[in-house]
Amino acid sequence: MTEDFSTPYHTVIIGAGASGLMCAGSFNARKLIIDHNPRPGAKLAVSGGGKCNFSNLNISAAHYASQNKHFCKNALAAYKNTDFLKLLDENRVPWQQLPSGQLFAQNAQDIVRLLNRRAQQANTEFKLNTQALGIKKDGQGLYIVQTSRGNIKTQNLVLACGGLSFPALGASPFGVQAARALGLNIIEQSPALAGFTFPRELKQRTAPLAGNSLPVQIHCGKFSYTGPLLFTHEGISGPAVLQTSLFWNEGKSVTVNFLPGTDVLAFLREHKNSAKHFSALLAEKLAPKIAKALLAGGDVSASNATTAQLMQAAQCLNRFTFVPQGTSGWTKAEVTRGGVDTKELNPSTLQCRRHPGLFITGELVDVTGLMGGYNLQWAWSSGWAAAKALEQIF
Repeated sequence: MTEDFSTPYHTVIIGAGASGLMCAGSFNARKLIIDHNPRPGAKLAVSGGGKCNFSNLNISAAHYASQNKHFCKNALAAYKNTDFLKLLDENRVPWQQLPSGQLFAQNAQDIVRLLNRRAQQANTEFKLNTQALGIKKDGQGLYIVQTSRGNIKTQNLVLACGGLSFPALGASPFGVQAARALGLNIIEQSPALAGFTFPRELKQRTAPLAGNSLPVQIHCGKFSYTGPLLFTHEGISGPAVLQTSLFWNEGKSVTVNFLPGTDVLAFLREHKNSAKHFSALLAEKLAPKIAKALLAGGDVSASNATTAQLMQAAQCLNRFTFVPQGTSGWTKAEVTRGGVDTKELNPSTLQCRRHPGLFITGELVDVTGLMGGYNLQWAWSSGWAAAKALEQIF
C-alpha cells in the first residue's frame, strides 16, 4: 500500500542508526527518517554488549583509517566527545569511563531513547519497516526517494545507511549502491575489526588451541598494537587482532610477538646447556601447548640445538609472520571499512560536492575507527556536521 507524500520534505534521512538519528535531532525542520528495521537504533541498541561504547576520552584522526587521513578532523573538532557527554548529562543518562578511556552507557537503550526523543522534538517523522529502493532527481532539483511505501520528494537527502557488517541486524548495501548510481566514487568495502583466518597448514597446527588467549604485540605495516589475542578454530581473533585488521589488506603479512618483553633468542642462549625442550624452558612465560604449536618441528632440546634452530625458535615466538587467508567476514566484523570516497564530500558539512543537498554520514563514508568508541563518535560528529549545514538551507 502506497501513501501520499505529495508535499516535499525539507530533508529525508535514510537510516535510523547512530548518525541518522543524531542528524535528525540536531536541527529543526520538517524531515523524515526511513529505515527497513522495525525499530530505530537496532545496531546501536546491542552495541558494546548492550552498554554502548559511545565514545572515547582520546579522539584524534590517528584513530581512523581512510584514504584521506585528515578528512575526519573538521567534524571531530566541531562535535567532540565532551559535547556528547554534555548531551547525556543534560538528559540524565548515566555513563561510565573505563581506565582505557572508553566511555560506556549503563544501558544502550538509554541512548537510543534519547536520540529518538530528540529527533521527534525536532520535527522528525519516522517511517519504519520501509525499504528504500532507489534515488533519482526531478526537473526541479528535488530528490525522489523510491520506497516500498511510495515515492517521497525532498529538498535534501542524507544517506546514513551504515555499512555491511551485522547482516543479522539488517545491514544493507543500499547506501553504497545508491551513491554509486549517483556517480560517486566508492572505495572498496571490506570487513574490518574482524578476526584473521589462517591458511590451511597453519590452521591445522593451531586449531587445537581454540579458546586460548594471551597478550601479544601485533604488527601490520606501520600499525602496531599490544593486547589480547584469542585462538579460534579458523585462526586468531581478540582485541589485538581486531584492531590490526583495520589496517590489513589482502596479501599483506602480519607479524605477532607472542612473548612481548622477552628476547627469546637471548633467553634460549642463556639456557643452552639445558636438556629441556624450548617449550618446557619457556613454560613460565608461554603455555607449552601454544609454544609447541608455534614451533612445530622446531621444539628441540636446548642442549642439542644448533644456532640456526635457536634463531628459528626466536623467530617463531618473537616475530611469527604469516599472510592471513582472509578475515572472519561480514557476520563477525564490527564495522565496514571503505565506502564513499572522501574526495566526494565537504569535510566540514559532509555535503556531496557534485550533488548539492545530498549528505553522506557515518559508516557509509570511507572513515573507519578503531575499536573503542571511535566509530560511534564519528557517527555523532558526522551526523551533527550535516545537521548544522542543513539548518542553513531553507
